[in-house]
Amino acid sequence: MEDSKIQEALRYLEQGDKATEKNWFKKPEWDVAGQNYEKAASCFKAARSYDQAIQAYQKASDALFKSDSLFMAAKTTESAATIAALHLKQPERAAEMYKKASDLYLANMSPDRAGEMLEKGARALEPVNVDSAIELYMAACSLFESEDRGRFAIDTFRKAVAVMIKHKRYEAAVDILHRLNAIYQSISNQQGLNKTCLSIIITLLAAEDEVEAKKQFQLFCLHAFVQSEESAIASALLDAFEQGDQDLLTQTVRKQTVIFLDNEIAKLARGLQVPGAISQLPTAQSNTSNNEDNYIIPYHVDEQRPLPPEPTEASTSTFAPNQTEIEDEDDIC
Repeated sequence: MEDSKIQEALRYLEQGDKATEKNWFKKPEWDVAGQNYEKAASCFKAARSYDQAIQAYQKASDALFKSDSLFMAAKTTESAATIAALHLKQPERAAEMYKKASDLYLANMSPDRAGEMLEKGARALEPVNVDSAIELYMAACSLFESEDRGRFAIDTFRKAVAVMIKHKRYEAAVDILHRLNAIYQSISNQQGLNKTCLSIIITLLAAEDEVEAKKQFQLFCLHAFVQSEESAIASALLDAFEQGDQDLLTQTVRKQTVIFLDNEIAKLARGLQVPGAISQLPTAQSNTSNNEDNYIIPYHVDEQRPLPPEPTEASTSTFAPNQTEIEDEDDIC
């Protein structure tokens, strides 16, 4: 079956090439060529000849672009990128094609799809090149902002922050969180705004920038954030750092408000440590699972074991000397 599919694909390629020929009496039929190349790519994919499928999709994209079908040109490039990412495990190659598809979608006045392509490219690159992945995430965020589509890109911003926090790019994460704040303000989403403000404070504390965290907290409190539960949590975190109180910090990050933040932010909060602080509160875990190997059943040396019962009269008479015998002995002496 695979051989027959490949033969079918080759026939479509041949027809596509014929459609691109030019002479005195005939102009290239780029739309026909694009359709044939796309059919060839589908046949190569069915035959699991993935590299040939990518090449056919690229030829289809070029032909469709020349026929002014920008959307279909972008779609075929996206299909080629997906094959490179999923089947050939070539993330760099896939990312390049996703970027090309993004440009084509943007030229077709489809900014949402363009941003989606950049996000897909970032996800493909993350396991092999974090810095390049972050660049694509930031490019996607900038694209949505420039096209005034920020309200439709909230998930993209949050994914970008998650990747940055995961790989300890705290400065970039704070920048994206501030830009996300602006989107929440524009759509009057106070709940999202409160969570983002708290996330900024947590990220700055993780970056060991307590001074900037206090400054940002004061700025946030000039608005409705000051009345929120997130504001109380942020204040407690800053107090814990100022007082060197690790116990207060530990109790604060266990609150439900922190747990309900995005996963990477909540995880970051649980890992916060007050510089130079030593916790005074014993934890249940430290007394059980972590010390199972060294655990000793408590026994106090000074603790007295139960004494045997007092002897009865019968036992006293049996073992104690007779009183008359003692008196006789005294007389003898």
